[in-house]
Amino acid sequence: MAFIADGIDFLNEFVNGKMSIAGGMGVDQKGQSSATSVIYLLFGFLWFVIFGRFSTLDFSAIVTCASFAQCFGLAILSVKVYATKSVKGLSSGMLAMFVLHLGTRLSSTSIKNGYVPVDVSGDYMYQLLDFTTMLLCFHLLFCIHKKYEHSYQEEFDSLPLMPLIVPCVVLAVFVHGSFNNSAFFDTLWQISTNLETFVLLPQLWMLSKMGGKVDTVTAHFVACMVASGVMTFTFWWWTGIELEKRGPCLAHQVILGLQFLRLVLGADFMYYYTMAWLGGTNVVLPAHDECEM
Repeated sequence: MAFIADGIDFLNEFVNGKMSIAGGMGVDQKGQSSATSVIYLLFGFLWFVIFGRFSTLDFSAIVTCASFAQCFGLAILSVKVYATKSVKGLSSGMLAMFVLHLGTRLSSTSIKNGYVPVDVSGDYMYQLLDFTTMLLCFHLLFCIHKKYEHSYQEEFDSLPLMPLIVPCVVLAVFVHGSFNNSAFFDTLWQISTNLETFVLLPQLWMLSKMGGKVDTVTAHFVACMVASGVMTFTFWWWTGIELEKRGPCLAHQVILGLQFLRLVLGADFMYYYTMAWLGGTNVVLPAHDECEM
């Protein structure tokens, strides 16, 4: 079990902001691999703790599972950035979208309980997972724009964000549910849900612009985000009709439509991810130039 010791040592250096790589400067591949394995074990353990001790396993707990998958994906991405001392291939636009999405959601779910899981995990664990994920996003943004700015590939991270953000906000103002019994907090939550549809788009755009080749850790991260989307869509497929029981509104149809669009945006990646996994090769997406032909 030496890899566990190596991984713990690597994570300890990560937390303390230190780095000692045998042989001088370079990528600590052994430390990264060990730390990633430890992250998998740690989150596997947390999965059983959260859903064994802090959950009644009500169907609504699937929303907490979705937040857990997002947090896990950002955690392994942070380990990769620390190990490689590089943010190559990482989209600042995606992280900014994540911060906006999580910030607006927490502004609602931390004060009102209309859209939190009725499962016990919705009391505080759901919010804690979102808050931890947002902290990881801030950390990665700091790495991109300060710590490892030299490795940021800004020329590929070129997807404009305002054409995505503005329609999400405008749509939420006019179409939202009423579970919070507050137009302001209902709108905040709806803005977050609308933004959630497009959080991964800047990253997929960047990977495509770079030629389509995706490293293993980034591929796992994107897969975690897609898995989170599948769980969220499943929840709203079965419970979205509850939005209309408090009065006619289009929120049910809008949420389902946007969540389905989120799955469509990730479906192409998951196809290549599955083919690569079955073939034992790296994930390679169609290059942006090829998509335009």
